[in-house]
Amino acid sequence: MSESSTGGSYGKAGFTRRRFIIGTAGVGAVAALGGTVVRAPRAVASGAPSGPPTTTLPLPTTTGPEQLLLTWGGDPAREVTVSWSAPGTVPQPAPTLAVSTGPITAGNPGRLIKLPDPKPLDVTQRYEEAASVSFTDGLNGQTTYFYHVQLAELEPGTRYYYQVSDGAPAPSTAASSFETAPAGRAKFRFSSYGDLATPSWDLNTSGNIWHESCDNSWYAVTAIENPGDGKGAPLFHLLNGDLCYANLDVDNAPGVWRDFGNNVARSSAHRPWMPALGNHECEFGVDTMSGHPGGAAGGVAAQGAAGNYWNGPYGFGHYLSRFLLPDNGVTNWDGNRLRGNFYAFGVGTVKFISLDADDIIYQDGAANYVIDTANTAPETTTTGAKIPNGTTTYTRFYTGGLTHDAKDDSLVPDYASGRPNLQTIWLEGTLAHARRDRSVDMIVVFMHQVPMSTSSAGNGSDLAIRQAWLPLFDKYEVDLVLHGHEHDYERSYPVRGYDAGEFGTVVAPNPGQTKGAAVDTRRPSVVTTEPYEHDGIPAWNTAEGTVYLVLGGGGTNGPTNEYGTDTADDKPQAKVITTRNAVVGTEAAGFSKNGADSVEDAPWSAAINATDAYGYSIFDVDPGQGPGETTITFQYFAIPAVTNEAGSAHDGTTTLPTRPTEKFVFGRQVGRP
Repeated sequence: MSESSTGGSYGKAGFTRRRFIIGTAGVGAVAALGGTVVRAPRAVASGAPSGPPTTTLPLPTTTGPEQLLLTWGGDPAREVTVSWSAPGTVPQPAPTLAVSTGPITAGNPGRLIKLPDPKPLDVTQRYEEAASVSFTDGLNGQTTYFYHVQLAELEPGTRYYYQVSDGAPAPSTAASSFETAPAGRAKFRFSSYGDLATPSWDLNTSGNIWHESCDNSWYAVTAIENPGDGKGAPLFHLLNGDLCYANLDVDNAPGVWRDFGNNVARSSAHRPWMPALGNHECEFGVDTMSGHPGGAAGGVAAQGAAGNYWNGPYGFGHYLSRFLLPDNGVTNWDGNRLRGNFYAFGVGTVKFISLDADDIIYQDGAANYVIDTANTAPETTTTGAKIPNGTTTYTRFYTGGLTHDAKDDSLVPDYASGRPNLQTIWLEGTLAHARRDRSVDMIVVFMHQVPMSTSSAGNGSDLAIRQAWLPLFDKYEVDLVLHGHEHDYERSYPVRGYDAGEFGTVVAPNPGQTKGAAVDTRRPSVVTTEPYEHDGIPAWNTAEGTVYLVLGGGGTNGPTNEYGTDTADDKPQAKVITTRNAVVGTEAAGFSKNGADSVEDAPWSAAINATDAYGYSIFDVDPGQGPGETTITFQYFAIPAVTNEAGSAHDGTTTLPTRPTEKFVFGRQVGRP
């Protein structure tokens, strides 16, 4: 990894002073205003609920399959996993999946696969071709059921049809189709956003409003099936964490997941949806961090005092039950297999890597019960579980530790401890292998939390990602890194290395910090602010530097598209989290938790959208004529908030644009003679 000099400029000549503001305030005004007004179908309803339920609501006892979900296997040209769920707390009597290269009919029943009886989620075991999984929520006691069939030895670039059945005496079925990925050098399209949440009441299967519900979540799924450029739906979708925010509805997490699953099934039944873990996938429960039943004396009622706050392994029980993702082959120090926590797959000439940044970040932002009121009683749930005030599920280093390397201010696996960080070790091995593979031209990483954000209303940039993973992204020349977490849009200039000697300032000190003190934020170093041109489109050479995209505008009810500016010089300014923002206080006085502790100048910030928080991205991959010639054309479509987004129901219409607010080409040879 190289360090850049820290002279008076931001880098080489030609750097612009201000970032580009897209949306109605900038060049993209026409695109933001153009488009089709879309009204979601509305069921007949007497009125919207007043807000999220405060008691546990029953789930259905029917068994008809729903929440259809496709994911890739390790080789998307030949491996696809078909998943579905029962509606509620009753398992399907005899679930089956039929698959064929032609539509499933009485005359073409296809290959029939029978699934076994459900077994409780057990991440210490390998999955068979067909698996039925149950998971019992620790806070409301509801058991829900999930079904997975791993299809292998498929033909590349081929459409397959499938039908799932509950196997009841009068069977209920659901059917769809999918296309396998192409083999070798081929064109394809994918899409991406994070922070989706759920729609509201009459667009939810349940008819409820949950925490973070907003109808932009419905429109975001609609947009993936019908992108604004009219060139068709993507081959697959990347979902960059914070899927449905079920951990905010502690009495009804299974119900929130159900509404999420049915909303996304409008797309995920037809094409793989590949997620990354976000902080809101970590949920409170009554297990140990590894997912074993808590052993506190006195049973569940004493669970809080014992620290058994986790809903399945690392709090990810619902996520790991619902998604069966490519196997990374890594077994954690506690004996759990880490399949799906992080993973990789390749399509055409692009390697995709999904990471769980919860494992390394400083910020403490998963499940929290932190109230600043004195003598606040524990939060007590349906099962009698008690979550004391001041409780938070902090998953940092759950795959092992990192240690500081002073020579380049990085974080590296802590081998001396005997338990080095397994995800970071796996990441470097995966990146190294990809760069040695002559069939891989470009590397795309997607994860939830961000190393670079100037959102003043959001979470901020996490120094630990800059320390642990950006050196690896630099070393192996990762091309694109996609994020959620901030509920907005932001694009960086290409960056490589960091500006040694450039410091931020502590403004909201955590314990051990002094307000006004200088702090090393390991600020990423900008390579250039002037794009090349490729086929008449502005282009960035990602061999020179990695481009980071914040794509957190899926649909959540909490937009954060307010951006920091240094009032002294009108330049971009970012919040940075440089230490753990731990919970402080006492039960008698109440508890609190800081956000970001520091600020820095942010010359790396290239574009923001202060007008629209919501939106989606389309990426078109063109492999070119030979090795190294792959380009990715990126389009960002900003979606205006629904008309009543601030109201209690969050319902209304919006405009799905037909022109992108930003369009760029990324490639490793653009701009070269």
